[in-house]
This record gives sequence, structure tokens and C-alpha cells, in this order.
Amino acid sequence: MKTCASALAAALIMAAPAHAAILNGTFTVKAINVTNLTSAQSEATSANFTAAMDQTFAANGSASVYTTDTFTYTGDINFGTFDDAEPDPDETTIAQWFDSVVGGNGSVTGAAAIDDTDATLNDDFGALQLSKPDISNGSATSTFFMFTLYYAPAMDFTITHDDGVSVFDDGTLVPGGDVGPTPETISFVNGFDGGTLEILYVATNGDPSVLEFDAAPIPVPAALPLFLGGVGLFGIASRRRRKMA
Repeated sequence: MKTCASALAAALIMAAPAHAAILNGTFTVKAINVTNLTSAQSEATSANFTAAMDQTFAANGSASVYTTDTFTYTGDINFGTFDDAEPDPDETTIAQWFDSVVGGNGSVTGAAAIDDTDATLNDDFGALQLSKPDISNGSATSTFFMFTLYYAPAMDFTITHDDGVSVFDDGTLVPGGDVGPTPETISFVNGFDGGTLEILYVATNGDPSVLEFDAAPIPVPAALPLFLGGVGLFGIASRRRRKMA
């Protein structure tokens, strides 16, 4: 068995290192824009997302307004609107945020009708303001985005974000991230083991609104399948020898 353990260790050592790249794919997006929220209500938590989708947030002095849409986004998870992006940066719309994908690598289809090639599109949902202050007195506008990627491979993430972000693995929260709201920061999420990947991001309290996902696939050692097959054959041969003895 020492020989088997040594072979396994060697297989793991020989695995090629994974290189990080911007996360790219076709995502189902559930988005909801909510007015009059506090800092706590604008955190990127599953409870807050559920409350937003169910329209169950308690009013903060004035009634909250809920607007939601579901659509498909294909491209990089790499968005950014900054304080000097517009004449009045706090007027960035949802369509403009999707139009901000670095390198222009992104498109939106489906019910939202957000045209990422036309930042001035006057679509009912896309024309909504992405976020507004002020979370300190419960008058913030926040937009929740749940990006879902099915059949994703095992990956680790380095996330640059302004405001909160959380990552879920088949519905279970993966340690790391920062539920926010927060100024621009970098978070590390390790241990996504493959399956349904869900990314919850909440833009709130005005610009900037930054979200960049760098993903490093977790490699399966090239020699491991052969090694495991060899271990299986070794076990069968051992059992046969014991029966013959």
C-alpha cells in the first residue's frame, strides 16, 4: 500500500497548474430592482434575495417598489461602472451596466430585452437606475443579480467587486466572498467542486458597481484515472491470489 500511496502522491504532484481567466459562459439571470432598502437589506445573502423575489422586505418609511426580470446573458462576468463613467454616475442604468462588459464580450437575450449594444435603450427593466443612495437612512435602490451557470467544472475564484457578492455550489454557500455592501475589494472563493454555479451580486448605494470573476479550474491529474484503474486491477489480482492460497 505504500507503493500505491507514493504513486498517488506523484500523480498529484505532476498535475499541471491551472491558470486563471475571466469566467465566461451562458448564464440564466434572475434580477430584481428594489427601492428604499437599508444596508443590511442590500447584503448579498440568499435570505435577502428570497425576500426581494418574494417582495417581502419591510418598508423603511416609504413603500418599496419591486421590478423583476429573467433573461439570458452570454459573455464574461466582468462589469464595471465608475464614478467618472457618466456625467452623473449615479444615473447608470441596468442596460448601461450590462453594456459595460470589458472588451464588449457579452450579449443579453430573453424577456429583459436589454440590448447591450445600445446603452440608451428605453426598455422598462433595462432603463431602471442600477442603484441609488442612501443605505444609511433606508432610501437606497439596490439591484440583485443571480447568475446561474449549469454544469460548471470545479473552480476557485478571485473576485474584484464593489458591493456584495456570494457564490453557491448546488445551492450551498461556498466560503469566501463578502456580502457587503463594501467599497471595491478583492475576495477569494475556493472549493467550488462542480455542478450548478450561482453568483449573487447586489449593486447598491450608487456607483461604482464593479464585478469581475477570475476563475482557475481545479485540474484532475492526468495520471490519476490510469492510476485508479491500476489500483482496481491490483485489488482484483490480490483477491484471486488469496483464493488460490
